[in-house]
Amino acid sequence: MRYKVPQNIDMQDRIVGPLTLIQFMYLLIGGAICYALFQILSLPIFVILALPVAIFTLALAFFKIQDQPFSKFIGAALGYFLKPKNLVWRKKDGSAQNQTTQVTPPPQSSQPPGMV
Repeated sequence: MRYKVPQNIDMQDRIVGPLTLIQFMYLLIGGAICYALFQILSLPIFVILALPVAIFTLALAFFKIQDQPFSKFIGAALGYFLKPKNLVWRKKDGSAQNQTTQVTPPPQSSQPPGMV
């Protein structure tokens, strides 16, 4: 017997119209934030604050970089900027280990230079 193997197994199900559940939740939360800002603030301040929120929400819901969701890109960027970048290779007890080191400045003495 031959069975047909599904080809699109990595596609998410469409829940609300053409949107997936995650896209719908991003839009719902971003819309709620914009609505709350509209109720609280005056119109010029609302536009200034709601525009970046709306752009970020739309980017999370629809924008993809190299077929990866924007949320994965943001997570990778935060991981890159928050993790230490100085890696030093040291061999210890016959086993190879990759250790992270921090650069520390030398201790400052309390005496002015030239005084012994």
